[in-house]
Amino acid sequence: MEKDFLYHYTSIENLAYILKNKTIKFNNLMNVDDPEEAETSDLGKFGRHCLVSCWTDVKEDILPMWNMYTPGMKGVRIGMPKNPFKEHTYRAGECYFSETTRSYINYNSDYARAVTIAAKCPLLIEVEYTENENLLKPKVASQTESGYSIVLDAIGKYKRQCWAFQREYRYKITTAPWRMDELLNVKSSEEMIALYDRLRDKNTQQFLDNIFLELADDAFDGMEILLGPKTSEAERIIVDALLDKYCNYGAIMIGKSRIKVK
Repeated sequence: MEKDFLYHYTSIENLAYILKNKTIKFNNLMNVDDPEEAETSDLGKFGRHCLVSCWTDVKEDILPMWNMYTPGMKGVRIGMPKNPFKEHTYRAGECYFSETTRSYINYNSDYARAVTIAAKCPLLIEVEYTENENLLKPKVASQTESGYSIVLDAIGKYKRQCWAFQREYRYKITTAPWRMDELLNVKSSEEMIALYDRLRDKNTQQFLDNIFLELADDAFDGMEILLGPKTSEAERIIVDALLDKYCNYGAIMIGKSRIKVK
């Protein structure tokens, strides 16, 4: 039976941070490798309000991925079950919630105090590849009968066909450029409009460059580590030492890429 795993290519240094801190880094769409991803057709680089962690479902390792995302093809590919994040439970009245809520977002963290993040985040989405400019640079704002609407679903979901080799899945966090206490303390329609004006403002600087999301206590159980094609024996020793220190080493599958590269 195939494992329901996703795979992430990274450096040995980043592996050390993941294991030691037990977190996964989410990067702002402004900082990913595809410079078009943050663009919209109406609100400029509105993707700055989205952060992603990028993975793939391809079980066989991919040469371009080693070349692009590991230094000198000496990094690692991490394999983990889907949604490995730590779940937090909030009682009614805690962290602004009106009822008991479960979320992967730590609302007691600094990042959750700086912007507003929906409890359902992160969402796991499958990237679609297209040359349709309306999808690549979506229109996200619209006027409705009940007021003004901004829909973020298309942001971070589409990439050009040249990226299709990645078969990318990504975890996506969407944010709003105001604090939760600001939103809950709105007392008039004028104050609410002011918040939406901040969201529509192309020059708004209230966004996060990155978020580190905590992993579940058992996230490393059954994890797979694949060493890059050019990984040396000394680097294998470093990886072994990291796994032995921070994980149940016996519960982890570790191997080396079969791709041959000079």
